Amino acid sequence: MKFGEIPVLESAGSYLAHSMKTSAGKIRKGQQLTQALVQQLHADGLDNIIVARLEEGDVHEDEAALQLATALTGEGIRLGKASTGRVNLHALVDGVCDFDRSLVDLANQVDEGITIATVYPSSHVGKSRLVATIKIIPYAVSRESLQRVLAGLQGRIRVHASQPHRAVLIQTRLPGFKESIMDKTVGVTRQRLLSHGAELLREYRVEHTVDALVSGMSEAIDTGADWLLVAGASAISDRQDVIPAAIVQLGGEVEHFGMPMDPGNLLLIGKVGRTRIIGVPGCARSPRSNGVDKVLERLSSRLPVTPAWIASLGVGGLLHEIVDRPEPRVSHAGSLTIAALVLAAGSSRRFGSHNKLLATRYEKPLLRHVLDAVQGSELKRALVVTGHDAESVERLCKTADHGAGTPISTVHNTLHASGMASSLICGIAELGEGDVDGVIVCLGDMPEVTSAVIDSLCTAYRENPGKSLYIPTHEGKRGNPVLIAASLFDSVLMLDGDVGARVLARQFPDSVLEVPCDSSGVLMDIDVPADL
Repeated sequence: MKFGEIPVLESAGSYLAHSMKTSAGKIRKGQQLTQALVQQLHADGLDNIIVARLEEGDVHEDEAALQLATALTGEGIRLGKASTGRVNLHALVDGVCDFDRSLVDLANQVDEGITIATVYPSSHVGKSRLVATIKIIPYAVSRESLQRVLAGLQGRIRVHASQPHRAVLIQTRLPGFKESIMDKTVGVTRQRLLSHGAELLREYRVEHTVDALVSGMSEAIDTGADWLLVAGASAISDRQDVIPAAIVQLGGEVEHFGMPMDPGNLLLIGKVGRTRIIGVPGCARSPRSNGVDKVLERLSSRLPVTPAWIASLGVGGLLHEIVDRPEPRVSHAGSLTIAALVLAAGSSRRFGSHNKLLATRYEKPLLRHVLDAVQGSELKRALVVTGHDAESVERLCKTADHGAGTPISTVHNTLHASGMASSLICGIAELGEGDVDGVIVCLGDMPEVTSAVIDSLCTAYRENPGKSLYIPTHEGKRGNPVLIAASLFDSVLMLDGDVGARVLARQFPDSVLEVPCDSSGVLMDIDVPADL
């Protein structure tokens, strides 16, 4: 392929390198120049133009991308259209996306102009989720490079659909072990199984001895359950421990003990006949994602769980919250702890020399309107992040925190000039992930947001705990404030620059729940004095 500047009158048949505006309209980059377009450019007074010209042996970007995507498309995958050298692959079903990552690694080493990006192997994906994208960087690649990549793609990307399964939970007891913990484990396990398309048939509780466990497991296996989850009062510490010993005594097999995932290291996999036995680690009593979820995802799609597969989980095995599988949560009205995180650190350059958050509207500073809405809501805690003009903002917060309604505290963001992300990170770090189930991020320059809007987001979270981002809408348009569940806090802590919840919504579209609101205040902010 030749790339460079040539006379306009010689450019017919080539591909425009950069988008251009003409008197007749815009010509987008990558568009093939017809004789009519060449004449239009020349009539507009253009003498030379930068183009890409294909040579013998070149393959156009769209054709190359489509050939690669077709070669990669397997069961459960929908092939997208080729455009600008890109083809996307989407999941046709809920399930596990599986493929040999070494094939993708090798393909990406053949030619710098040929790229393939995918989700992690063995990732759970929702229906319509983007699982891979093939992008040709230049406007064409050599047929030789394309053929070398195609020859190496001996495997395909597949999404194996989740299937319904039935499970039984057995918990063992030791003296002093609280029944309340076991009760909670039942609820957490039921929710975890539901998130993987499985039903909890029943639960057994037995003493933490081999004989008692053998008896309980035998009865559980007779129910016809596909999976038997065993939660010991004491974690499995050896292949000769109580749970693996009971499996062997029943004539079963301990297939693997331990896994390179944290939390989840002390997981055990075995079977008795056709029943899969999962010795769950102590972390499975918590709703947070752990190694058990990875195993259940794979089992639910009827994929093998082998020692080799378990050993492959080390890279990426240091888990934080996984947003694609939001944490199962036992949801009871009023049981969630949600805080307001009010962002008031910006320098409001467009507003002029004054701090816009202190500008008066209806006889009250803008920020006071927001704080009043928070205090009139059901929220039990509010944290205001300060930055620019921190002393003035803190004084205002003290006058607003008069003992009635939601208590208000402040934290100073020393990095406020770097953008909104730093204020989000500062606030999340101050609140602490273990202390709250979610935060409602309120912008200090949105005085028309009401307490009712804030409460509606809380209600949406309680009633739909499977999501992670709750965004108010008015007449179909998304606005603010946004409720961010704790399952997304780790992702917030990785943000950078002047970005906020909008970028999270783009990254994790399946985690978004839109909450319709009657109030147009969710769309109204103050940027310049005229907005008042």
